[in-house]
Amino acid sequence: MSSKDKEDLPPPPSKELQARCRILAERLSESAHIVDHDPSLALYRLQEHVTKSLPVLVHRKYQMKHVNANLQGACYDLDNAITAVESMKKASSTFDSIQEQLRNCLYYKQQLDYESNRTGPAPNASKPLKQSKSYHGRATPRQEDSSPE
Repeated sequence: MSSKDKEDLPPPPSKELQARCRILAERLSESAHIVDHDPSLALYRLQEHVTKSLPVLVHRKYQMKHVNANLQGACYDLDNAITAVESMKKASSTFDSIQEQLRNCLYYKQQLDYESNRTGPAPNASKPLKQSKSYHGRATPRQEDSSPE
């Protein structure tokens, strides 16, 4: 090497500068290591969390489906009950009419009984009629008690 080449070279680094460079290189290496391993550590933690919480979430999902099915059934029953109540409200006028007609029938029956009692029994009536148990308006002759006294 010529003397001119020696002039172009920088002076050798001092020991202090070499120590600082070494510390800086170690810190850069450590930072690169952390940056390289942090995502894998984060993915490991995510996988760990999913492994622990997924069975619980699946169980909750099935519980929610069951509760939802029960709720839909209850809503269906409630809709049917509302429809039935509304139908009953519409039928109340019919029931009022039936009740009024029954009152009129009772009044006319009382009038007929009063008239028949006032005039006395009919001459050709042999046996009084008895109401049948079927309530279809059929009358049957009353049977005499044949039990011994």
